[in-house]
Amino acid sequence: MCVMRSRLTKEVSFSCQHQVSALDAHGNTVEGPVPITIEVKDINDNRPVFLQPKYEGSVRQNSRPGKPFMYVNATDLDDPATPNGQLIYQIIMQLPKVNNVMYFQINNKTGAISLTREGSQELDPLKNPSYKLVVSVEDMGGQNDHSFSDSTSVDIMVKENIWKAPEPVEIEENSTNPYPIKITQVQWNDPGALYSLVDKEKPSKFPFSIDQEGDIYVTQPLDREEKDAYVFYAVAKDEHGKPLAFPLQIQVKVKDINDNPPTCPSAVTVLEVQENEQIGSSIGTLIAHDMDEENTVNSVLEYRIVDQTPKVPRDGLFLVQSYSGTFQLAVQSLRKRDTPQYNLTVEVSDKGFKTLCFVQINIIDINDQIPIFEKPDYGNLTLPEDTAIGTVILTIQATDADEPHTGSSKILYRITQGDSEGRLEIETDPETNTGYVKVKKALWAQYSSERIHVTVQRKGVDRQNRIGALEL
Repeated sequence: MCVMRSRLTKEVSFSCQHQVSALDAHGNTVEGPVPITIEVKDINDNRPVFLQPKYEGSVRQNSRPGKPFMYVNATDLDDPATPNGQLIYQIIMQLPKVNNVMYFQINNKTGAISLTREGSQELDPLKNPSYKLVVSVEDMGGQNDHSFSDSTSVDIMVKENIWKAPEPVEIEENSTNPYPIKITQVQWNDPGALYSLVDKEKPSKFPFSIDQEGDIYVTQPLDREEKDAYVFYAVAKDEHGKPLAFPLQIQVKVKDINDNPPTCPSAVTVLEVQENEQIGSSIGTLIAHDMDEENTVNSVLEYRIVDQTPKVPRDGLFLVQSYSGTFQLAVQSLRKRDTPQYNLTVEVSDKGFKTLCFVQINIIDINDQIPIFEKPDYGNLTLPEDTAIGTVILTIQATDADEPHTGSSKILYRITQGDSEGRLEIETDPETNTGYVKVKKALWAQYSSERIHVTVQRKGVDRQNRIGALEL
């Protein structure tokens, strides 16, 4: 009995089963019958052939690398279960080849053609609208010198990618228009894509949505003072939930409107002026705040004095610069024994709102007393060179006979000699005028035995004192 096996390649192979017996001269069976199977084995005597002499396809720019956009196919009449029928595909030429970079790749087993990473990034129909590939197929897995091969040409058209990030969007805050409001749109290159939005920040409320036409909406009023910008992503997937391309970044800026009044820095802003100050002297600054967007007309503030109490010896003793909020003495010097304190009402306005702020100006006595150190010399200190930065190594004290708790009696300490490397600093307690000498930079042993001189100062009235040698 013979069995014929037929394959899709139309080549036929045979497997025959026979019964064999041994006979004597008289035709009698001496031995047997014995079954014998004869199988005809395939040899590589057929060349692989492409199904088409020429292929044509198209791809969108920026398509996802590795995602097939077309296939080439070849057949071989040899047995596919043997190496004779195992086919391997490869691209042997790409024209044009820019900077010697391959923009296309092929699955060597399936013949699926897709973009490389470079192709996904660089293909541009305005630069090169078409490409030609030469693709070969080889049997015996391409591993034998006696393999057969065939080749075909592939013409690829590059189409413009319409899956592009839209321009940044501006949305006016606190809009009273009915919601949702369409703000922009994305569109995949082919029908049937499933769209969604992704926000990596994952806020408690996400005020945007997208429909299956790719239209993006804002779903509720936005407040610029709460959040002035949003960045999220539009995603397109196929019916199996697999991404079709890279997500697109959507940028939304919330446009400011003038919806915030100016605010005062405190209930009362306290300033000081010495009783011998000259006309035009700067007294201090009122810094109001506006939550509207900086550097726009909505947050430009204008200052105006609307009341002075008391009006002694006359009204209009002070003026304020319109846009800086800086106060100046306007008409004459003041005397504390006449009036020790003035209260001003200041109108602060932007283009839509007005706010009243209150300023208290205290008249203080003349700064005519020299600050005095409690000790003429603070002796010697010995410190390890690994003393931590920020460590207080000495406390110093000076006093001033001017009016307590006023600008006239405030003391500043300054190192004027002996610390050429700037490794020490002095902080002053504003309440007690105590000075704290601290390590500012790392010390080292070569810093030994320097004598530090400290100046205590207030408005040009100085007194110098020496702190004894610092030894490490």
